[in-house]
Amino acid sequence: MSEIHPYIREEDRQEYQNFCKHHLPRFGRPLLPELWHYTSADGLIGILKSGQIWSTQVACLNDTVEQRYFGDLVYANVRTWRARNTDPTLAVMLRIADEALAQRDFSSTGHFVACFSEIEDDLGQWRGYGGGECGYAIGFRSDGILAALKARPGTGLLPMNYDDKAQDFFVNDVLRMTVTYFRAGLQRGFTDIEKWAKEFLLTFATELDIFACVIKHPKFSGEAERRITTLLQPGEHQALEFRQKRTLLARHLPLDLTIPSEGGKQLPITRIYIGPGPSQQVSRISVGDLLLKFGYRNITVEVSKVPYRVP
Repeated sequence: MSEIHPYIREEDRQEYQNFCKHHLPRFGRPLLPELWHYTSADGLIGILKSGQIWSTQVACLNDTVEQRYFGDLVYANVRTWRARNTDPTLAVMLRIADEALAQRDFSSTGHFVACFSEIEDDLGQWRGYGGGECGYAIGFRSDGILAALKARPGTGLLPMNYDDKAQDFFVNDVLRMTVTYFRAGLQRGFTDIEKWAKEFLLTFATELDIFACVIKHPKFSGEAERRITTLLQPGEHQALEFRQKRTLLARHLPLDLTIPSEGGKQLPITRIYIGPGPSQQVSRISVGDLLLKFGYRNITVEVSKVPYRVP
């Protein structure tokens, strides 16, 4: 317990964390040996020069709707439970949950993500993330990414889940345990039910935030996406970078993905693809020289075979 959260005990928080740890592996799939990061020319140069990939605060992603998807699933179920509920005590908690979910906001959450695909030379990725013509895809060793992130707390390399049946099962379990945890608190003799409900829901929702980073609509399954998910650590605000997008100022946290190699530290790069475009062979030679400039040798540079042209 604390002055800020007088009702929540450390054992409560641990139980909520254990619930999340129990379910998170259920959304997993085998990690492929190679992952792809699709980017622009500026992105490629910056990554090779710095040895870093910029992760993005989740509210600053290109598609903010995807971040709301998990909350939308929970919200729909809360409203269904609320409509059917006849317990006046439980009604207090369901009302507060309904109101909070209706105006949820991810702009201040500390979760940052960096996106990869399991698919090489993919038309959808070139369209969405490679800038169309003249994009680039960097192949990374998955075990190298994990090695680079090993010492960083609150970080994982997690697959996106697109399975609506698995999502429905999880959301139903979230609601079931929400009721269980809420009632368990009431048994401790709390007299201010509304205050307990607000404190409990905020704490449990904070632990559940990670699922908003990895649950995605089934229509996006073709992306086969995997994300580095990480939490902004105390004192890291000095490391943040900022970039103006069309409608917002985005926050980025650079992540060092270099690992020990001969002669120093380098990114665990396997290959690089030159995206669709009219001058692929010129770009292929340029990327080869760019790799040599930053000390990368024996990295294969390939040209995309996707017949895509920007209209």
